[in-house]
Formats: sequence, structure tokens, C-alpha cells
Amino acid sequence: MKNSFTIILAGYLIYISLSFVNSPTITFPIIIKNIRNAKGRLSIGVFKDAESFEKEKPYKIIIVPKKELVGGTVKAKIELEPGVYALSILDDENSDYKMEYNMVGMPKEGFGFSNYYHGGLSKPNFKQFLVFINSSQKSPILFNLRYIL
Repeated sequence: MKNSFTIILAGYLIYISLSFVNSPTITFPIIIKNIRNAKGRLSIGVFKDAESFEKEKPYKIIIVPKKELVGGTVKAKIELEPGVYALSILDDENSDYKMEYNMVGMPKEGFGFSNYYHGGLSKPNFKQFLVFINSSQKSPILFNLRYIL
């Protein structure tokens, strides 16, 4: 009995893991609020684990143009494979593909995180802004940009 349960469990786990191998992408809505101007572009960093977030090495970068900016807000749709991610966003006002800092290390451009507003001065914990993307994703992921300078 124990062996048959183990075989069934192993088969189920293999089925689940294989279902993500060639999973189609899922298109879902995002809302980016508090954008201070139409300069540059918005850059979303997609992270799969805390280590890549700490090293600032995203799995994928998704560019969102500001052409649909209305009242400080951009509504868009993006695509990702099903999975668990943490998404950060940069208001890359000078379109140089990186965050600009002042002489004391404070960010000069806006930033935000998926469904999480970070009020602190240090990086948030990776787990605070995780999102679960699956085929039933209907509600938008919200980014509230923050500008320190």
C-alpha cells in the first residue's frame, strides 16, 4: 500500500513538473500608478528567487512604454509563464536601463514592487512582493511607484 502511494505521488509530481516545461504564457493586466512624468520608459524586472533579486539579476525584463500614460497611471498587459515571481519596476526616466542614484546612494528615479508599497529605505524582503501567475489570473497586478528625490 505504501509503495503504491509513493508511485502515485511520484507520477503526480512528474506530471506537475512537466506541465510547466512547455506552459503557454499567460497574458494578464497590470496597473502602474504615481508616475511623475512621460519621460523614458517603465522597466519590470521579473525575479524567480531571492538570490537573483539581491544580485539585481532578473530572469526577464519587460519594457512598458509610457505612451498610454493618463493622470499618472499606465494600464497595460504583460505575459509570463505560469509560476511564482517577484516583480520590481523602475521608472527609467533617462532610458539607460539602470537605476540612477545620487552621491549618497539614494534612488533618483521611481521604483515599485508587485502588489506591495515599500516605504523603507532599504530593499524589501523578496517574499513581500511575490505574485502567483496562473491561468485564472484575472485581477491586475498593481505597482505604486515611489520617488525619494
